[in-house]
Amino acid sequence: MRVIPLDEKDRRELSISVKKIIGQLQSIGLIIENNKIDDQTFTQLLAVKGGASKICKEIISRGVLTQLDKYSSEELDRALEIIFKL
Repeated sequence: MRVIPLDEKDRRELSISVKKIIGQLQSIGLIIENNKIDDQTFTQLLAVKGGASKICKEIISRGVLTQLDKYSSEELDRALEIIFKL
């Protein structure tokens, strides 16, 4: 699949979102290492899952959908498969 084009603002915003998810995962890792799992741990895990799905959708909407005419039908089929998994 070809590279999905994003402008500088989009890359910066998505990078910040990824860093937030990394921070959440590190926090969850410490909770697990210290055997302090509680109901908030699951809330944090669901937030990570939701954040990752949001990033995928944003990349697709900001990149692929603005460039539809430049993708082959096979590439678009692969993009749709990813969308439907979200």
